Amino acid sequence: MRKIIFLLTVIFLTACCSLEAEKRELVERQGIYSKMQMTGAGLSNVCTRADNDWISFCNGYIQAVVDSIREDDKICLPNGASRTDLVTITEKEITASGRLQAMNGHDAALSALQSFYSCR
Repeated sequence: MRKIIFLLTVIFLTACCSLEAEKRELVERQGIYSKMQMTGAGLSNVCTRADNDWISFCNGYIQAVVDSIREDDKICLPNGASRTDLVTITEKEITASGRLQAMNGHDAALSALQSFYSCR
C-alpha cells in the first residue's frame, strides 16, 4: 500500500511540475515575465506590429523609458532625436541581441539607448 501511495505521489508531483514548466515556457514565448511584465523580446514584438494600437503602445512605452532616464544612466540623447528614431533604434538593438531580448523590457530599452546614445 505504501508503494502505491508513493508511486501516486511521484506521478502527481511529476504531472504538476510538468504543467508548471509548460506554463512557464508559454509565458516566456509570449514575452511576459510575471503577469504583465514584458521582456525585451515582447517589446520588440509589439514594436514591429503594423497596427496603429500597437504602434501607439510602443511609442508610449519608449517615451516612458526616455522619461525615466537619469544622469547615472549615461545616456545623451541628441537634440532633434524624434520618437520614431528612438523606437527604431531601440527595436533594432533589442532584435539583434539575445541578451536584450531576455531582459525586462524597460531594462532592455534603456540598455539599447545606452549602447546607441552613450555619453562620451
